[in-house]
Amino acid sequence: MPLKPNSELGSSPRRSHRLIRVGLVVFAVLVLLVLPGYLASRPGFFERYPSLSDQYGPWSKSTHVEAGCEGCHVSPAVGSRAAYRVRMVGEFYRSIVFRAKAPAVFSAPTNEACLTCHSDLRSVSPAGDLQIPHRAHVTVLEMQCIECHSYLVHELNPQGKHTPTMEGCLTCHDGDRAKDACTACHTAKAAPATHSGADWLVVHGTKKDDPACVSCHQWKDDWCADCHSQRPASHGSDWRAVHGEAVKRNRSCEACHDGPFCIRCHGEVPPDNFDAGLKIVE
Repeated sequence: MPLKPNSELGSSPRRSHRLIRVGLVVFAVLVLLVLPGYLASRPGFFERYPSLSDQYGPWSKSTHVEAGCEGCHVSPAVGSRAAYRVRMVGEFYRSIVFRAKAPAVFSAPTNEACLTCHSDLRSVSPAGDLQIPHRAHVTVLEMQCIECHSYLVHELNPQGKHTPTMEGCLTCHDGDRAKDACTACHTAKAAPATHSGADWLVVHGTKKDDPACVSCHQWKDDWCADCHSQRPASHGSDWRAVHGEAVKRNRSCEACHDGPFCIRCHGEVPPDNFDAGLKIVE
């Protein structure tokens, strides 16, 4: 059998060495770059930071736990996702040295990210008790989802839920910027007929313990204070001069003022229509 040229004899070892070197490089890239980037991009990576515990805890129990951090806080564009993964490689190694300081890599979720999953833009709440024309808010008014959904993931509202509060709705639905009638949003609630009575502002205090009140007003613990912390409309600039006649028609001073308030001027509690059952609203 004829002998092979030396060049052919040496080609196989050189190829093997080359493949080994390529394999080592690929392995190093996987271990030092790809794997750290993957691990740092997982939501569990942020659990190590004590400063994020208040946000991580509510998220881990929310319906968005399957979406992950990247799904909401990073634009769905390919370039944005790739840039995020590259940055998280550095954050992985940074966390080894500076574990106490959480990385500032997240911006507020944009509508683009939200609409990746929430493309239906429903017009009624899941329970059917609220009319929520999402398309009118998002498409027509060009509002950001997070303007209403501030308690959606990382924080619980005062009722311990991940849903918007009525106080948030009333930021716009104040009767001026947007309509504030109960039926504008609520499908099964409207102001009772008693509320349109001419004497409702006078007699409503006697109804404050009615269990039916909470069906509409339980959304806020101190809802009475919204009105009672303000000067009544009747108390105009001439109130000191005319309040005597008003008291004769209906005495309700004690609803807001204690006894000594009247005594400061009158020397005694005026007797007209005095109702000892009236108490200061707290």
